[in-house]
Amino acid sequence: MRLHPLPPVPSAALLLLAGLIFGSTGCGPREEPPPPVSAAPSPVTTEPKPEPGPPTAAAPAVPSPAATLKAAPPAVKPVPPSGATAATAAPAAVQVPVAAAKPAAPPAPAPVQATSPVSDPGGEVAVKPAKGGLMRVGAASCKMCHKIQFASWSESAHAKRTPPLDCESCHGPGSEYKAMATMKDPAKAKAAGLVQPGAPFCATCHKRNWNDGMLKKAHAHKA
Repeated sequence: MRLHPLPPVPSAALLLLAGLIFGSTGCGPREEPPPPVSAAPSPVTTEPKPEPGPPTAAAPAVPSPAATLKAAPPAVKPVPPSGATAATAAPAAVQVPVAAAKPAAPPAPAPVQATSPVSDPGGEVAVKPAKGGLMRVGAASCKMCHKIQFASWSESAHAKRTPPLDCESCHGPGSEYKAMATMKDPAKAKAAGLVQPGAPFCATCHKRNWNDGMLKKAHAHKA
């Protein structure tokens, strides 16, 4: 199918058509734009003015270290006069008198202790047995008959030494004379080994001021 071109449109008709279109759109009533919404006024705050106070003195300006170094004059060492020596320039030392040391007091002499009349040699001290074969029976056996003598001896220094100077140390071992029948006869007791000590034996410890009356002080006796 073959298309035929349209006939040309006169220019006057185009102008008329354009005027109609422009009049229909541009001559109508216009809508007014809405009024702009104004923002609410912000509250105005008024700050209280500070009350005038007493005038303050301005702080003194602190000089910087650099300015201080520049302002300080250099230290000048004093120059001693010509001819002055170190001895004359230096001040003389003040001599303080030293008190003479007091001589030490001589030590006090040691007190002289009186020599004790008793000199215990220590260890066991006992008379020489009257004969051989005797044995000790102990002070408890002597106590059975000699209660008064035993009680006074127990309080003496003889009983308190180590070992004690007991009954048989002074009277010899009592294995043969301990029987009452023997002790009642002085001759039989002596023959059985009973010893009556004297000054030579006591001198074992009592070196000075000895007298025979001291024998009775070894222990008490029956009245």
